[in-house]
Amino acid sequence: MNPFDLIDAKGSVRKSEPGMPEVEAEMIRSHALCLQISAKKPTDPDYKSLLEELFQHEIDDTVAVVSPFYCDCGCRVSIGKNVIINKGATFISPGRIEIEDHVLIGPEVKIATVNHDLKDRHNLLHFAKVTIKENAWIGIGAILCPGVTIGRNAVVAAGSVVTRDVPDNALVGGNPAKLIKMIE
Repeated sequence: MNPFDLIDAKGSVRKSEPGMPEVEAEMIRSHALCLQISAKKPTDPDYKSLLEELFQHEIDDTVAVVSPFYCDCGCRVSIGKNVIINKGATFISPGRIEIEDHVLIGPEVKIATVNHDLKDRHNLLHFAKVTIKENAWIGIGAILCPGVTIGRNAVVAAGSVVTRDVPDNALVGGNPAKLIKMIE
């Protein structure tokens, strides 16, 4: 059984549940690969193969991930074509991250798919997928919280904290991010 099936089926998981040691092993594997990736230039010949090992799927030649980069569960991230992930990005991804085609992710962006329970914060975790739709642009230093979807052609302004879904063709900004205007 895939240990992540537990996360996908329940959404909330206790650290003590069976399968969690395998999730922790994936975090260790991903961390080790991120250290290797971050020590290299994107032009190094084995850079792409390290990314493919991290994400466990083929990475299109049009994808650029600029180091340093951190991802704690690489097997839970899918990346489309013509995607740019700029330096310093952090993906906390056990709940899944899906990045569609033509997405721009600015420097120092943080994407989280897991949260601690408010009352039982040391033992109970809540997971929720983050989806970034086609042609979205996530500005420098933005934070995407668990469970949000960023719509097609949407823009998240620099430094924003996104706690709710962003509609297609919307420009949002602030903490928490609010609609600034619709993009025509």
